[in-house]
Amino acid sequence: MSFAERILTAVWLSATTLSFLASLWVPSPGARLFLDNTSWTLAFWLSAFWAWRGWRQAPPSDRALHTGLLSFAVLVALGQMVWNVQVALDWNPFPAPADLLFLAGGPLWAATVIRATFARLSRDRAYPAALDFGGTVLALLAFTLVIYLPSGGVDSLAVGTVLVLYPAGFLAAAGVTALAIPTVGVRIERSHVLVLLGLLGYGLSWMQWNLMVISGTVRPGIWFNASFSVSALVLGWGARWLRFAMSSDAAYRRQCDQAMNYVPLLSMTLAAITLVLLFVAPDGRAGMQALILVCCLLVLLLAALRQTIVVSLLNRLRTAEAAVLRNEEQLYRVAHFDALTGLPNRRYFEDALERAVAEAARDTHSTNRRVALLLIDLDHFKSVNETYGHRVGDALLSEVAQRITQLLAGQGLVSRLANDQFTVMLLRPVSRTELAQLAASLVEGLAQPWELSEVGAQYMGASLGISLYPDDSANSVELVRHAHSALHATKSAGRGSYRFYIEEFTQITRGRLELRRRLHNALQAGEFALVYQPQLNQQRQTVGAEALLRWSVDGKAVPPDEFIPLAEESGLIVPIGLWVFETACHQMAQWRAEGWQVPVVSVNVSTIQLREPGFTQTLLGVTQRAGVTPASLVLEITESQLLDESLYAIALELKNAGFALSIDDFGTGHSSLIKLKRLPVSELKIDKVFVRDIVVDVNDREICATVNALARTLGLEVVAEGVETEEQLQFLIRMGCERFQGWLFAPALPPRQLAEQWLQRQASHAAQ
Repeated sequence: MSFAERILTAVWLSATTLSFLASLWVPSPGARLFLDNTSWTLAFWLSAFWAWRGWRQAPPSDRALHTGLLSFAVLVALGQMVWNVQVALDWNPFPAPADLLFLAGGPLWAATVIRATFARLSRDRAYPAALDFGGTVLALLAFTLVIYLPSGGVDSLAVGTVLVLYPAGFLAAAGVTALAIPTVGVRIERSHVLVLLGLLGYGLSWMQWNLMVISGTVRPGIWFNASFSVSALVLGWGARWLRFAMSSDAAYRRQCDQAMNYVPLLSMTLAAITLVLLFVAPDGRAGMQALILVCCLLVLLLAALRQTIVVSLLNRLRTAEAAVLRNEEQLYRVAHFDALTGLPNRRYFEDALERAVAEAARDTHSTNRRVALLLIDLDHFKSVNETYGHRVGDALLSEVAQRITQLLAGQGLVSRLANDQFTVMLLRPVSRTELAQLAASLVEGLAQPWELSEVGAQYMGASLGISLYPDDSANSVELVRHAHSALHATKSAGRGSYRFYIEEFTQITRGRLELRRRLHNALQAGEFALVYQPQLNQQRQTVGAEALLRWSVDGKAVPPDEFIPLAEESGLIVPIGLWVFETACHQMAQWRAEGWQVPVVSVNVSTIQLREPGFTQTLLGVTQRAGVTPASLVLEITESQLLDESLYAIALELKNAGFALSIDDFGTGHSSLIKLKRLPVSELKIDKVFVRDIVVDVNDREICATVNALARTLGLEVVAEGVETEEQLQFLIRMGCERFQGWLFAPALPPRQLAEQWLQRQASHAAQ
């Protein structure tokens, strides 16, 4: 409140008080009447002023409520002004024009409160609240009437109507205000109490005044006359600070809801008391008795309706609660179980594993408190998805889940950790031997053929990694990480088996992570280099060379079988492979510019590169810039990659562009003769694993002979790689092989050394 408002309020309030006190001591009746009217007028307008100040400072959410309260105060003040005119004219009938203004304030304020209340309620809560409001107002009205008009002293319908409207208007406004606070959940403050007391004061004061008017006992300059001014000031001061914001305290709002449940009972009790008073009271007007009786019956009816709605709401809440419980169960399953296999998912597994490890850590007195984790990863599942589609892959995963569950026969917790990874958690395993037997049975069981309706029998095994708490790990996180390390070791060793965790696996994993990190900057740092291994014919003449990528980290060479898979996993194989191709093309151009004869250069290509959009055009652009022809380059693609049907189109496109295609590591995959016949390739490379033991192993000799015979049938050239001894060379020559590559002739050499030792000078340069 500002300083000016405080001064104005003090002066105004002092004038009101002095006017009333003067009316008590002035002997003249006319002067007393004037001072009474002055006191009332000042009080009513001060109340309106305070209500206006509250309206100005109210937040937007409470502006409509303050508008109704300001209108109420102004109507009462205007009614007093009309009353002053009536007194000045010595015209004081009952009812009078001033009564219309006095009576309008109560219903206006009640309507405002009801509107503000129901705007803050949901639809389900609005119906019971409306019945509570109606029943309470009618109960108060009936009780007031039975006390207010106990006898038939009213001889006019207009007088009786006004007498009824005064309690109906002001007490209804007071009752609605009192009910609105707990209905909405407004925290009770002093301003609410003041407004409520002001409304009650107005109603009781005018009720008593009207009775005094009827009985002719109204006199100016008495203490009772101050009740109007006090009621106005109390209501105005409450309007100055009134707020109607809902409480954010959930506990308090629940208490308010519980209190509202007793409102129908209180209304019915008040109606019952009213009926008793009605029947024991002296005789009165039949119309008034009928009105009171109707009000009581309506209270009972509204209370019954309210309880019916509450019962209906309770039933709906029970139904909704049941639905919520069902939804919670469904949400729990969605959050904790795999939708495809029905097994617990990663979240469920991690929670269960953490609890199991924590319990084992607490159980220090037990002789066996181990927790074993078996991590299962399907072998070659990605190729199944790529070849037959995800629907077949999903069906296979469901079959895997069922087979693992059957093989375990109730032992341990089975979960689906990721796409094709499953876990088995075992509590208190007897020994590592028992775990090894279980792992072997899982490997054997998962290696059995899978009968899929759409594609027939499929063979796909699994690899396992095993770690134990507390033998291998100090917590659940390490337990999972070490199981992954053991699984990776299993896959690196050839798949289709199992391994227990040892510390060496962690060191290997850390080394791989460090290599992966260094690999991201290797190309920009110039750490890569190309070396070339010559390919020779039976006369040991150079007919080509294979470009091989080498990487050195801190002066130490990294084997290609270590960093090439990392490059493919990270996608770095695309820029690295393009660099290899560009470097090989520029080297070929440089050799030719220096006068060396270079028949063809073979470059390895990854399937990830083949899937790159515009791959053929990219290679053609490189050859054009380097000044070499596509026919002088052989693109080597591994057997398993090239036999993928999805790559047939790009292979044909490369062939049509002029590049020669070679199947690398032939014999290590699962070739289909029909697919092999369709492929646009011109060369097969026998993998060194078959050449290595060709002298002593009959099976390897048969394989090499078969590959050579197959190549001749299909019109393809054969290159045998890994030739290290003269005996191997002679065996291959007798089989009909015409091109060779290996350490018998030369290792992979730097470009200049290869040229000087294995390339021939062109005729023009030789003459010079």
